[in-house]
Amino acid sequence: MKIITTKYAVVGVVEAILLIALFAIILSTIQLIYVPQLMENREAEHMDTVANQISQLKFAVDLYAITENNASFISIPLTLGSRELPYLITARALGTVSVLDNTTTIVVNSSSQNSTFKLGSIRYEANNAYYEKQWYIFENGAIIVTQQTTQSMRVPPSFSSHLTGSNLDIYLTVVNITPYAGRTSASGCDNTYIRVNYSSSSSYNFIDVSRFRIVTDYPYAWFTFLNETLNKNAVTVVRQPNYVEVTPKAGYAVDISMNVIKIYAQTGLGWIGQM
Repeated sequence: MKIITTKYAVVGVVEAILLIALFAIILSTIQLIYVPQLMENREAEHMDTVANQISQLKFAVDLYAITENNASFISIPLTLGSRELPYLITARALGTVSVLDNTTTIVVNSSSQNSTFKLGSIRYEANNAYYEKQWYIFENGAIIVTQQTTQSMRVPPSFSSHLTGSNLDIYLTVVNITPYAGRTSASGCDNTYIRVNYSSSSSYNFIDVSRFRIVTDYPYAWFTFLNETLNKNAVTVVRQPNYVEVTPKAGYAVDISMNVIKIYAQTGLGWIGQM
C-alpha cells in the first residue's frame, strides 16, 4: 500500500473557509450598517405618511365644522406601523391609535360667565425601532407632534385675533372628540381607519375675559402657538407644567367668541352604532 500526500486538498479547504469568512463579513456589514439605515428611512417615510393621514383627519373635521352636516361619516385611513424586512434580522415598528375622552380642559372666566369645557382627543403613538418615537395628537382642533422631550404644533386650530384700540377680540373653534360605540383603539402594523361623524355645535361669547386657560399634556406647544399669535401688548401668556394661561394686561380688555364642535369618532372597519 502506498500513501500519497498532496497539498491541493488543503488548499481547497482553506479556500472554502476564506469564502465563508468573506460571506460572513459582508453579511455582518450589511446587517450592522446598511440595514439600520434602510429601516430608519422606511420608518421616516412611514411617519410622513402618518402626518399626511392625520392632516386628512383635520380636514375632515374642519369640513364638518363648516357644513355642520351629520348625514354621513368620513373614513380616514391610518397606517399603524411598518413591517420587518424578509430574510434579515429587523424589527417591525408598531403603532397605536386611541380615541380619548376628557383629555384636555378649557377654562374661561369673564364678566359675562365662567365656563369649563372638557374635551376629548385622538392620539397616535409610533413605537419606532430605528427612527425617533413620535406621537401625533389631534387636540382642540390642532395637530401636535411630540418626540422625546420636544413638542411642536404641526397644524394650528381655527384661531384668529384682532386688536382694536384697547380691545382684543379672539375667535376660535375647538373640537371635542367623543368616543363612540366602544371602538376606541387599534394597534399593530396594518392599516386601520378613523371614522368621524358630526354631532353638534355650540357657540359662546365671553365679554371682558379675565382668564383663558388650556389644561393639557402639551403646554409647550400651546404656549408657543399662543405666544406667537396673540398681541404681546394686550395679553400675557404663561406656561405651567400642565396648562397655559392667557390674561389681559392693564388697560386692555379681551373678548372671546368660541365655537365648540362635537365630533363622534371610532376606529376600525365600518361604522358601528350604539344599541
